[in-house]
Amino acid sequence: MFQRFLLRQYYKIYCYDNWRRYHFNFNGQLILLVMTIAMVFGIDTKHSTTYQLSSFLFALLLLAFMNSLFNRLKVSIKRQLPRYGTVGELLTYNINLKNLSLKSYDKLILIDRLKLKPPTYQQLDNFYQLKDKFFFKRIIGFKRWYKFLVYLRGGFINETPLPTVTQKPLSIKISFTPNRRGKLTLDNSYLAKTDILGLYRRLILINNKQSLMILPQRYPMRSLNLLGQRKYQAGGVSLANSVGNSAEFMSLRDYQQGDALKNIHWKSYAKYGKLIVKDYQDEYFVRQTLILDTFVGSKSREQFEAAVSVAASIVISEHQNEALLDLMFVGLDTYCFTTGRSVDHSSHLQEILASVQPSIETAFEKLQQRVLNHSGQCSSFICVLMHWDKARQALIKQLLANDLSVAVFLLDNGCLNLEQCTNKPENFYLLDYHHLAAELAAI
Repeated sequence: MFQRFLLRQYYKIYCYDNWRRYHFNFNGQLILLVMTIAMVFGIDTKHSTTYQLSSFLFALLLLAFMNSLFNRLKVSIKRQLPRYGTVGELLTYNINLKNLSLKSYDKLILIDRLKLKPPTYQQLDNFYQLKDKFFFKRIIGFKRWYKFLVYLRGGFINETPLPTVTQKPLSIKISFTPNRRGKLTLDNSYLAKTDILGLYRRLILINNKQSLMILPQRYPMRSLNLLGQRKYQAGGVSLANSVGNSAEFMSLRDYQQGDALKNIHWKSYAKYGKLIVKDYQDEYFVRQTLILDTFVGSKSREQFEAAVSVAASIVISEHQNEALLDLMFVGLDTYCFTTGRSVDHSSHLQEILASVQPSIETAFEKLQQRVLNHSGQCSSFICVLMHWDKARQALIKQLLANDLSVAVFLLDNGCLNLEQCTNKPENFYLLDYHHLAAELAAI
C-alpha cells in the first residue's frame, strides 16, 4: 500500500516537472525559482521586504501569461510515419504543417512526444525482479522509478524550432532513437508560442495520435544451412503452392498473380485465350523450427532482450531458404507461428518478436512437450536459450535421437566457457550478450 502511494507521488512530481519545462523557457523558470525562494524568506513581512520581490515577479509572470492568451494561431498537422522502426537505430519521419489562420507566425516550437502511462507496481516488480531481493531492496526509489519510466516511454523526441509559418504548407523532419521494442504511441502534438516578454509559452494542442511498431535489434549473420530432410506436411498443397518440390501433375487452374511463368500451360492459352497454369502436388518439403526460451528466471532483462535480438537475426538470415520456419515460445500459452513458402512474411515474425515478453512461469516442461509433439513434422531445430540445465540438455538429446539437425545459441554474461557446457550438440554457439554483434558476425 505504501509503495503504491509512493509511486503516485513520483508521477505527480514528474507531471509537474513536465508542465514547468514545457510552459516556461529558461528565463521563466529562473524567475519562477527566485519567486518561490522570495516567498519562503518573505513570510515575515514585518522584518523582511523580500515579499515585495516575490510580488513583483508574480505580477511579471501573470502579465506574461495574460499576453500569451491573445493568440489566434490555428494549424493542422499530419504525420507520415514509417511502418516499422528498429531499436537503437535512428527513426525519421515527416510532419506536414499547414497554417489555417491569415497571419504569419515566427519563433514557434514544435513539441512532439511519446505517450506514456504511469508504470504499475507489478510492472516494476517484474522489471527489477523485486521478489528475489531482500525486503529493504524492494522499496522503489525515484531513480529506479524514473529509469523504468524512460524505458517504458521508448525514446525521447527533442523540441523542434520552426521557421516562419506562413500560409504555405511546411514539412518538418523529426528524428529520434527508440530504446525499446514493441508498440510506440506518439501523443498529441503541441505548438509552443512564447509571449512578448519571453517568459511563458502557450501550448496549442493538435490532436494527432498515431502508433508504430518498433522491431528488435538485429545483427548480420550467415545462414546456418540446417535444412535437414524433407518431411511430409499434411495440407502441403495449400501451404506451398508457389515453390514445388514434387513433379506430380494435379490439375489445371486459372492464372493467379505471382504464379511462375514456367507453370503456364501454353496449349490451353492458345485454345481459350487466357492464362492457365499447371498445379502440382507439393507435400514434402523442409520445415525449420526456431525455439525462443522465454523463461528468464534469475537472468537479467538485458539478457532476455539479447535473446530476442538473436531470434530476430536468425529469422532474417533464414528467410531466403525455401523452407517453412516456425517460431515457438511460451507466454500465457505455448505459441507457434509459421512463415515462409507463401504462408506468411518474415516481417510478421518480426512483429511477434517485437511483442514477446518474459514468461512468468518457471516450468520448462510446457514448451518441451509442445516441441516434442511438433518434432515429427520438422527437419531441423534452432534453439535460443538462456540456461543450459538438465531439462534443456534432455530436450536437445531427444531431438538429436530423432535424427534431427539441431543448433543451439546459448546466451551468457561472459562467465561461462565451452568446457563447462556438457552434452552440447555439434552446432553449439556460446554468445556473450554484451558483445552480441561481434559474436554473431563470427559464426
